[in-house]
Amino acid sequence: MSEQQGPVPKRAYQKAKRAEDEQRTRGRIVDAAEHLHGSLGPARTTVSAVADCAGVTRATVYRHFADEEALFLACSREWLSRQQLPDPSAWGLIDDPAERLRTGLMDIYGFYRRGAQMMTLIHRDVEAVPAVVVAGRRSREQEWLHALLRPLPGHRRKLVRAAVAHATSFTTWQSLCGAHGLSDRSAVELVVGMVERAAQR
Repeated sequence: MSEQQGPVPKRAYQKAKRAEDEQRTRGRIVDAAEHLHGSLGPARTTVSAVADCAGVTRATVYRHFADEEALFLACSREWLSRQQLPDPSAWGLIDDPAERLRTGLMDIYGFYRRGAQMMTLIHRDVEAVPAVVVAGRRSREQEWLHALLRPLPGHRRKLVRAAVAHATSFTTWQSLCGAHGLSDRSAVELVVGMVERAAQR
């Protein structure tokens, strides 16, 4: 017969509750930083503002995060975890270069549209963004670029690479769809035409 378990010792219960409270506090701090990055921008987000928004003290913020870079990394990971990121592996299943380009760009432009507010401020305040976050973004963009370039005729030529790099850039989407009001599909058709002409030269 198995022994019947007794009640959880008070000290163990208090320790577990304290850990849960700390995790909730950490979550509030990350949420506050994300909110401020997406509304004011990184350059205008201070630790004091994060603390006020989260309802904690500056000391509490620093107890959870050694410095602003650590907080920014946690915020970035949390935001990215909720995004539907472009999937280059799915594009690789498409043999036709032009169709792969259209599909990939629609995927990328959808991501840009959904995250437009945050990404606009991140790009504006890039000098305030930790280098590791910028490097991560550029690495993803290079992966997209290579996946779309690989099957294109003349993909090794500088003109073709420049055309695809321009097509996949957030600032290109921002100009065509944000400033000029094009739909994602219209913008994609426009830049696909540009890339195809570059590949034919």
